[in-house]
Amino acid sequence: MHKLTALPLIPDLLVNELVEQRRGFNLNMCELNIYETRKEVMDFPLSFDGFTITSMLRGTKQVRFQDLVSRKYIPGNTIIAPSSAMLNIDFPKASFENPTQCSALTLDNSFVNNQIDEFNEILDDGAFIKNWKVLDGSILLYNNEELVNIHKKITRIAASSDPFKELHVKLLLKELVLCVLKMQNVNILKEDAQYNSNNTPFAAIINFIRQNINNEINIDDLLKISSMSKSSFYRAFVDELGISPYQLIIDERLKISKKLLLEENLSIKETAYASGFSSANYFIRLFKKHEGMTPKQFVSDKLNQSPH
Repeated sequence: MHKLTALPLIPDLLVNELVEQRRGFNLNMCELNIYETRKEVMDFPLSFDGFTITSMLRGTKQVRFQDLVSRKYIPGNTIIAPSSAMLNIDFPKASFENPTQCSALTLDNSFVNNQIDEFNEILDDGAFIKNWKVLDGSILLYNNEELVNIHKKITRIAASSDPFKELHVKLLLKELVLCVLKMQNVNILKEDAQYNSNNTPFAAIINFIRQNINNEINIDDLLKISSMSKSSFYRAFVDELGISPYQLIIDERLKISKKLLLEENLSIKETAYASGFSSANYFIRLFKKHEGMTPKQFVSDKLNQSPH
């Protein structure tokens, strides 16, 4: 799991709002705000005037989108929210001593739309994605390394006195929009594969991985399933999804492993082999890198969250 570095908190003497006190920077193409909450609040409504990328920096929230499903929102997570999308947020553990902190980068809508038009023109007709667009509803995602690195640069430059910071930030925003759209695309395609099993190349690939999760899976298998050339196959992953085929396989193995740990009560070793990892140590190492905790800590955390 890739976490953004938490920023210094607002000094106690300057705190004048306990719920979502804001400080930020205004630039031509975007507005970067940092929000801090210092008391327990339930069902707090929040929306933004433009396409917004909001990331947790410290603490824990529960977030609900239009479907009203409550989602845990922790450091290592990012929410992509289109303009005017409504979020309902609970702060069940916030206090003056342990505030929550998140960043919200709101982009000019015309800038975002222009970038999407540019991406569609460049890609023309992608192998996986035919038409790049922003989803109508909000979406919760794991951070990736690219997003974290771009976000850090934007935050640092926005707070600087660099006379060229508007230009630097504009270039970084182009990268950021492309990055979050790729993250969104992976999520969309994975969900679509559940309902349209083999009618697209990606759906065929993802379902083959899921059906053979505890077997060895090599790239040649995926090439045959996709009916794509090797060069087109790798280019589609990099250009449209921002991940490698190997990472997709690992992501699916980790997803299955979490289900096995929680629902089947398997040991760490049994879970590792049942989800296709070559060894328990390799599984633990990858799990910790992705989730920010070991499998044992993950199970303990989930059990502590369950109602007694």
